[in-house]
Amino acid sequence: MMNNLTVFSLLITLVCLTACVPDEPPPPDVSAINAPLALVRFDRAMFNIDTTDVANELDRLERDYGEFAKLYLRHVAPIRRGDFGPEEQLEIAKAFLRHEPLRRLDSIVQKRFDDDAMEAQRRELQQALKYYHYYLPDAPLPDTLTAFLYEFGYAALIYGDTDLGVGLDFFLGPEFDYSQVNTQEAVFSQYLARTYRPEYMTRKLLQILIEDHLPRPRSGRLLDYIVYEGKKLFLLDRILPEVADEIIYEVTADQMDWLRDNEIPIYAHLQTEDQLYSTSTDLIRKLTQPAPTTQGMPAASPGRAVNYLGKRIVDAYVTANPNVTMTELMRLEDGQVILAGARFKPRG
Repeated sequence: MMNNLTVFSLLITLVCLTACVPDEPPPPDVSAINAPLALVRFDRAMFNIDTTDVANELDRLERDYGEFAKLYLRHVAPIRRGDFGPEEQLEIAKAFLRHEPLRRLDSIVQKRFDDDAMEAQRRELQQALKYYHYYLPDAPLPDTLTAFLYEFGYAALIYGDTDLGVGLDFFLGPEFDYSQVNTQEAVFSQYLARTYRPEYMTRKLLQILIEDHLPRPRSGRLLDYIVYEGKKLFLLDRILPEVADEIIYEVTADQMDWLRDNEIPIYAHLQTEDQLYSTSTDLIRKLTQPAPTTQGMPAASPGRAVNYLGKRIVDAYVTANPNVTMTELMRLEDGQVILAGARFKPRG
C-alpha cells in the first residue's frame, strides 16, 4: 500500500517507456443534423397549481404532462402511489405543496434558472445531442428535456423511450450550501457537491443517456469495468468537444493535472498490486465509483483515477484501429480485447 506520492512514483520503473498519442481530431460539422429538443418546465407547473383545487389540478397535470407527470407523481414525489386512497393522496399532495423547505428551494431554483438560463442549457444539450447522433446514428435521440424539482431526489433521469428529466435543485452552484442539506448523506459531500453547478448539467444528462445505451461488462474483472468507464468518458469527450476536461472527468484543475502527470504510476500500481484482473466487486466499486480519493493512491489523487486510465486505453485503441466506428467500439465488451488492440503504453 502506498502512503505518499514519492513512494507511488517509484513504480514508474516497473513499466515501459511512454508512447505519444496524436491530438484528438477536430469536432465534426454537425450543422446539418436535425435534433429538435423541447424544454418543458414541469417544475413551474407543479408549484404553481391552484391549491384550492388540488385534486383537479393533479388530474390536469397528468393530462397536460402525460408520462412525465405520472412518473413524478407516482415515483419521484410519490403523491399518487397506488397504495394510497384518493383522500390520502389529496392530503399528501397538500402537505407536499405546503412544505416550507421545498417552497424556499423552489424560489431559489426559479431565480437561478429563469427563461434565459434554461434556454442556454437547452441549446447546449441540443448541440451535444447533434454530436451524439453523429457518432451513434442508430441510438435513440431524446426530443424533450423536462425540468423538475423534488428536494434533491434525482439530478437526471430518463423517462419514456429516451426523454430526459433534470432535477434543477442539483445545479444551483457554489452559492447554495449543499453541505447543510444533510451532513450524514454522502451525496452532499464536498467532492460530489462541487459538481452541482449549471456547467455540469449537460454532462450529467448525457452520462445517463450513454449508460442507458452502452452495455455494462458481462465479465467481472476490474479491467472490463475500467475500459467500460473509459468508453463512457471517450464518448463524452467527443460529444462535448468544447467542454473542459475538469468537467468531463468531474475533478478539480489540480486533480486533472495529477491524472495527466501520474498515468504511469496508476497503471503500474494496478499491475504490481495484481488488481487489473481482480473480480472483487468491492474493489471494483471503490476504484471506479465516486470517492474523495482513489484507494491505494496518494491523497492528491481524485476518486476514480483508474477511469482516466480506461479513457487513455480507449484513446490508444482508436488510434491503433482508426477504422473502428463509435458503434463498434461501444459494443466491444471485453476489456482484454481493447487493451491488447490498443498496444497501450502509459505516458508520463
